[in-house]
Amino acid sequence: MLKIRLPPFYSFLGLLGCAQAFTVVPVCNSSVYCSGELLHKVQLARIFPDSKTFVDLKLIYSENETRADFAKLMHETNRNPSREQLANFVDHYFTEGNELEDWKPPDFNPDPPILQQISDPKLRQFAKSVVGIWAKLGRKVGRDVAENPDRYSFLYVPNGFIVPGGRFKELYYWDSFWMIRGLLISNMTETARGMIENLLHLVNKLGYIPNGSRIYYLGRSQPPLLAAMVASYFAATGDIAWLKQNVATVEKELQYWLEKKKVTVKVNGKNYVLLRYLSDRKCKGPRPESYYEDYTNSLPLAEDDMKEDFYTEMKSAAESGWDFSTRWFVTAGDQVVGNLTDVHATRILPVDLNAIFAGALEFAGDFRNTLKDRREAQKWWSLAKYWRNAIDNVLWDPDHGIWYDYDAQAKSPRRHFYPSCVTPLWSGAVEKYEAPDYAARVVRYLLSSGGLDYPGGVPASVIHSGEQWDYPNAWPPLQSILIGGLENSGYVEAQRLAREQAVLWIRANYLGFSTWKKMFEKYSAVQPGHQGGGGEYYVQDGFGWTNGVALELLQRYGKEMTLEEKFGQGLPYVRQV
Repeated sequence: MLKIRLPPFYSFLGLLGCAQAFTVVPVCNSSVYCSGELLHKVQLARIFPDSKTFVDLKLIYSENETRADFAKLMHETNRNPSREQLANFVDHYFTEGNELEDWKPPDFNPDPPILQQISDPKLRQFAKSVVGIWAKLGRKVGRDVAENPDRYSFLYVPNGFIVPGGRFKELYYWDSFWMIRGLLISNMTETARGMIENLLHLVNKLGYIPNGSRIYYLGRSQPPLLAAMVASYFAATGDIAWLKQNVATVEKELQYWLEKKKVTVKVNGKNYVLLRYLSDRKCKGPRPESYYEDYTNSLPLAEDDMKEDFYTEMKSAAESGWDFSTRWFVTAGDQVVGNLTDVHATRILPVDLNAIFAGALEFAGDFRNTLKDRREAQKWWSLAKYWRNAIDNVLWDPDHGIWYDYDAQAKSPRRHFYPSCVTPLWSGAVEKYEAPDYAARVVRYLLSSGGLDYPGGVPASVIHSGEQWDYPNAWPPLQSILIGGLENSGYVEAQRLAREQAVLWIRANYLGFSTWKKMFEKYSAVQPGHQGGGGEYYVQDGFGWTNGVALELLQRYGKEMTLEEKFGQGLPYVRQV
């Protein structure tokens, strides 16, 4: 591949003003929802089987009153209250959070034009059912959250939005990307704009977008897809006034990633700057929403410092959205078998994070160029080119013909199959004229990887670890990235393979919906249409990003796609290994 000479990274930072002092990003200081003895005692007593339930409750009294009365309980019980006493305390001082009201999106249309683009009548009816789910997942934050924010763990946002579904009753950063894509396809541009403006609101308030809109998610983010959301909305509406109003906030979020997450690695004698996931180390203790699980998993670690390092690693892996996966396990000899104490996400430079960020930098340049600010556009474009070059030199494996995550501490690629390996093609993190050449190599790798050998979609890995972001679970965003990357590459064989996988995925979604009348958060790659499993909680239905990906694929392929297609008869890709 062509190598490009670029100026040093820090010269770009100077041009962008990123070398200046960055606003301190707040972390959660609640001694009820994020740390403290009350949280510790209640969560370890397992008052609720799901740790998230407690930290989503509303305080009936002020935090100070609650803490003072809990201190009395601790004194009266010699610091050893029974489970029953703790349950009674929770019943008296907490109640079900009423932060969200049902909200019907004002631009909801049960028969959007997308339906007429789908030829197969069964798939058209399926798409209509999926569109109908948007109305069921609409929520708006109640006024009481704005008036009494200290009584809630919820972070107020001004506009109605679509929740993912199930236990996930708040905004989630990277989920929102696929939901917004689905909303735009459904002609719900007003709802899509409101969701993006909620995320922009969080950037303006906090300096970044947290993992989700709860205070216990502060200190960690998720894959930086805000710029891509803005680009999708602008492509659908051409709203230049809105773009001008919000472009600086988009850039502020990119600067947060540049300031907080960058790491320098030396490869073949040259230094390159890339990003890694890294939770704010000022956030101490277990993840509040998974407190019992983190605390229990930390018990084999002897030293307090080791426990804190473990908690940081778990939060950093959660920042990736892949919580959890062998992708983050670092074990002796690079063995893929391990457990959660082997999670070392902070030392891994992920393909998808850096590819998404390279795409975001390019979008920032495009936004400035659209606004006739050519000088600012060139700065972002130059940094995007730097990032593409760093990805090529650090993450591309010329022997295997694929992009791999890179272990910055071991100074070596992590040569295991994950669908994230195709993200550079999806996010435009390769030069356009080179994309077909990359795709030719990628197709050969994919066909030999074993990752495409399943009837229910592409699994998150081919490693059966019991973690939910591993085999046999197939996740909607990973299908979108892999299929979209192959389709966008401009390489005919890659596009045929993309269409084959799209048919498999839509069939699985259709089968699952026909059987259970639900769209699942994740599916089994082995049993088409069946829900996935593993992880820290039961499979959720709803489900925002699943709906968005299904509509995306039906928009792209629905004119020719049928449920009865047979592979190998001149329609989808015929495999030649």
